[in-house]
Amino acid sequence: GDVGLALGVMTIFLVFGSVNFDTVFSSILENSDRRLSFLSFEINALELIAALLFIGAMGKSAQFLLHVWLPDAMEGPTPVSALIHAATMVTAGVFLICRASAIYDAAPITSGFITAIGAFTAFFAASVALVQNDIKRVIAYSTCSQLGYMFFAAGVGAYNAAMFHLFTHAFFKALLFLCAGSVIHAMHHEQDMRKMGGIWKKVPFTYIAMIIGTLAITGIGIPGTKIGFAGFFSKDAIIEAAYTAGAIGASDSATFAFWIGIIAAFMTAFYSWRLIFMTFNGNYRGDQKTYDNAHESPLNMLVPLGLLSVGAIIAGVLFYSKFMGNYGDFWNGSLVMDHSDHHASMSIENLYAAAEVSVLNGIEATKHSGIFGWMFNLVHGYPFWVLLLPLLVSISGFSLAFLMYMRGVGASKHISDIEDNGGSPLYNFLLNKWYIDEIYEIIFIKWVRKMGDIFWKIGDQKIIDGFGPNGISSAVSRTSKRLSKLQSGYLYHYAFFMFLGVALIVIMVFSKVGG
Repeated sequence: GDVGLALGVMTIFLVFGSVNFDTVFSSILENSDRRLSFLSFEINALELIAALLFIGAMGKSAQFLLHVWLPDAMEGPTPVSALIHAATMVTAGVFLICRASAIYDAAPITSGFITAIGAFTAFFAASVALVQNDIKRVIAYSTCSQLGYMFFAAGVGAYNAAMFHLFTHAFFKALLFLCAGSVIHAMHHEQDMRKMGGIWKKVPFTYIAMIIGTLAITGIGIPGTKIGFAGFFSKDAIIEAAYTAGAIGASDSATFAFWIGIIAAFMTAFYSWRLIFMTFNGNYRGDQKTYDNAHESPLNMLVPLGLLSVGAIIAGVLFYSKFMGNYGDFWNGSLVMDHSDHHASMSIENLYAAAEVSVLNGIEATKHSGIFGWMFNLVHGYPFWVLLLPLLVSISGFSLAFLMYMRGVGASKHISDIEDNGGSPLYNFLLNKWYIDEIYEIIFIKWVRKMGDIFWKIGDQKIIDGFGPNGISSAVSRTSKRLSKLQSGYLYHYAFFMFLGVALIVIMVFSKVGG
């Protein structure tokens, strides 16, 4: 990822003579047809720059194929995990794409690829989260999935929707991680949800905060109104943007992203409520002593949960107009949204006329509310089912999780069935993360290790150490051993060498004088 980012920056300097955003953006039109030669191929310069920067963004924001590091980033202290997953490096890739939006507007092929990769990442990570048993690992994979949403929003041109979701995601993702930390604290460092259950009475505040975070990440709200949790406004804006981009032909991969986003929304609801039910509800399945000693976290841990809960509830409606409405004042020109050059035949006005929304300026979900909003969308060709579908799949995901993990003996039956039968092939496939790590082990890591062994044994041990410190010390040792033989300990040997030395000196002196 970093190699791609570095090459992208170098290519920007090669093409534009500067890496300043203002300079680059002002010169995009005149360089839109410029081509670079690479290995006998002629490549559009802006497409190449966009692709290289995206490779860097994939690594930073853990998109599919470069995602393997992110779940392991949750192994540290939970507050650090919350910070990493909510507001630091993992969001840098999304920000880079949005900040360089003018470049991606002029690179439709790469933008389509971003849409496809983002959508697939959302689906892939959500599918893996369905079966994870480590409470923090479930949330870690949800981060990867939500980043996929942000990327495919940027891919279809809804950069402000991507940034809006990045913003709201920070609240509920940090909240979920800190709630997980509170649970782990209460359970004496236990993270396996199979050994939890029925602890909501022990940690009521954490339970409520976790539910708020879950309602936010699943995007619960009332379509056509300004009533909803933070994720309702931002995630639905992304899904609607993908639908509109596909409907008006602005992006070839947008329709694919729309349906994948809907499926991922269903899986998000399922794994989020599965976490709630396995952890807080049902029968306790762990050590009885641990349960007896479980207690709510201290105040210094609960205050951040309360503050983040407020953000997870109101951040969407409070900042909606900043991101999705008159964004010019908020961004102060830093986020380029003028797409008139790249979409010359599809002006912003025409896009609004086609769908009452502009996928390239982000989506304002509806202009009205209630029955009038419904009629408005039907009349203007924007079907209400697009607004309603995300909510329906979220409710469906909740319902399925409830039936599987709350009805009857709930989670205990599923856990015992898997332990007894080993799980289905699909379950094991998802549990092993699509075997991506094993594939990387065979294709890359195994051979890299072999090459490393060769370089270590030959390059390091034999060449560097052999001719370096080890070789020098060995030569000194051998020389000293040979010279030590001159130290025999016999006085007449020393006298002989002294006489020989004096004789040589006398001969040298007389030879100099005689010369």
